Amino acid sequence: MRAAWRIWSGAMRGLCGLARSGTRMTYDRRGNVAIFFSLSLLPLLAIVGAGFDFMAIGNLKSQLQAAADAGALRAARELRLARTGAYDLTPVARTAIAAHMLERTGANLAVRASLIDNNTAVQVKVSASYDPKVLRLVYKEPVQLSAKATARTNGFPICALGLDQTILGVATIYLESKAQVTAQFCAVQSNSKSPAGITALQNARLTAGQICSAGGTLGIKASFNPFAQNDCPIVADPLASRPPPPVGGCAHTNEIVDGGAATLMPGTYCGGLKATNGAVVNLSPGEYVIKDGPLTVDGKSTLNANGVGVYLTGAKATIQFASASTIKMTAPTSGPLAGILFFEDRASPLYQNHKLTSDNAPILLGTIYLPQGILTVDGNSPVGQQSAFTIIVARRLALMEGPNLVLNSDYASSNVPAPGGLTPGVSFLSQ
Repeated sequence: MRAAWRIWSGAMRGLCGLARSGTRMTYDRRGNVAIFFSLSLLPLLAIVGAGFDFMAIGNLKSQLQAAADAGALRAARELRLARTGAYDLTPVARTAIAAHMLERTGANLAVRASLIDNNTAVQVKVSASYDPKVLRLVYKEPVQLSAKATARTNGFPICALGLDQTILGVATIYLESKAQVTAQFCAVQSNSKSPAGITALQNARLTAGQICSAGGTLGIKASFNPFAQNDCPIVADPLASRPPPPVGGCAHTNEIVDGGAATLMPGTYCGGLKATNGAVVNLSPGEYVIKDGPLTVDGKSTLNANGVGVYLTGAKATIQFASASTIKMTAPTSGPLAGILFFEDRASPLYQNHKLTSDNAPILLGTIYLPQGILTVDGNSPVGQQSAFTIIVARRLALMEGPNLVLNSDYASSNVPAPGGLTPGVSFLSQ
């Protein structure tokens, strides 16, 4: 840029000097002087034009690099939770880059985000083709520029997040009796500023890659493995901007499957949906809206749902899985609820209780998102142990009696996408 400025300023001084000379030359009757001046003016104008072009292209290159940096950082924030090659971060990077390049309408952008270094970093490459007419350049051919940026995240991906920030004595993540949370390769985080934000009483045990509380922890040292960290930064709701699925008219009202086998289709179930008396209910892939009533499975009934996302909206729209039930659920791989098993309406009443007390719930593959509610896991058997991954983002999480909530984080082994935005660390540019 300094070289370009020297070229430009020097050319302008020379041009001004020649212009003054040219004024005198117009009174000189010797024609060869005027001809000499005219011929000298052309290369000077070319030098000035080249200087302007050089500065303009340098400015474009800087803008493109800044846009690539922004795209890599934004994609890395999505990577925090996913860390899976099946999750395409290109659209995320493209959106951030486009926001930086809005002022340059002459650019045709090509963006590609790739996971590198064992899915611990995102590399973003962006190329742009600029129309010289739009940029008012001397060049006649399109100007091709490119930039590259790499961003990383540190810390474990979070697989359980308690959103409640209350400063009262109520725990956001609570375990009692013989309850266990096993999350060996991911983090468990409480946003509560309470001194008892994470509580483990009696023989309860919380095992995770990292345990972090924005406030404090309550329990003996043996209750936490590793030892819990206090005063951690609050992690914002990673799904706060995720739009809910559309809610259509009532396809079913007060639907009850009482014994036998039934295959149900996606749609809006007003008044809730209940499987009871040994029923075997198979949910076809798609989005299910449970409105103004609970999703209940009891009486030794079975719920099978592959590629299914459930949206809970309205009063009493909760999960009620009784102890004598069998639950096997896998979230969709695409659509408005991609990666989401349960999505609670953000306008739902605060602290509604969602009960998962099944003693036979081996598969809960996906994300359980209850931004207003309490998820209570109460039973005597492992939960989610056969899932490639399970993620819980809830207002509060409580474990009673003797369940073992297994939060696997083998994201790469499933084509179900994990939403991004969860990490106890930060994203940073590494290249």
